Amino acid sequence: MLRAASLLLVFLTALSSLQAQDIQSNTEGININLYGSFVRWSSSHFDQLDESDPNGIGGGIRLGYGFNQRFEAFAQYEAQTLNLKSDWKVNRMSTIVAGVRANFGGTLQKIRPFAEVGYALTNLTIDPVSLNGRLYEFKLKGPGVWIGVGANYFITPQLAINGRVGGTFGKFNSFLANGQGFVDRPDVRTFRASIGISYFFN
Repeated sequence: MLRAASLLLVFLTALSSLQAQDIQSNTEGININLYGSFVRWSSSHFDQLDESDPNGIGGGIRLGYGFNQRFEAFAQYEAQTLNLKSDWKVNRMSTIVAGVRANFGGTLQKIRPFAEVGYALTNLTIDPVSLNGRLYEFKLKGPGVWIGVGANYFITPQLAINGRVGGTFGKFNSFLANGQGFVDRPDVRTFRASIGISYFFN
């Protein structure tokens, strides 16, 4: 009986050890992320334009490919409406990003922090803008650097909820007012935050 009890104890210990080592997360392979987003933009070039309605809300989609548990390449598209306070016809921002992400931790952890960097192309449309007594539609487009940090919380090894904060900094190299080009190259900075859900096809 003592021997049976000892064997049962060894079995339960081994089972507990195996359960503790079950894979909790896996960032390899293809993944897709859908998220809601917040953005706040600013520019030292514009007087009060960035202060009239600086905040926006929207959403985005992100596709990633994990080469291993550490490194991942990704592309994403997101868009926000900035028409929250003032009476604009149009006030919106969209951003395309291509970059790389470093995932931290390992497969035995449910929480996987990450940091990322990339190239961002931002489009901003504002209509109408009053300038020297006339109304204009501003269309601005330009490149910048994307940086972000966040974490995935894995509900299952394939499904995770996530949060992220970050931003961009760069310049608009295309500036149109009612279709007429300006030589100005306004600077632009954004702060961004998002909450979403990801599925990993592994």
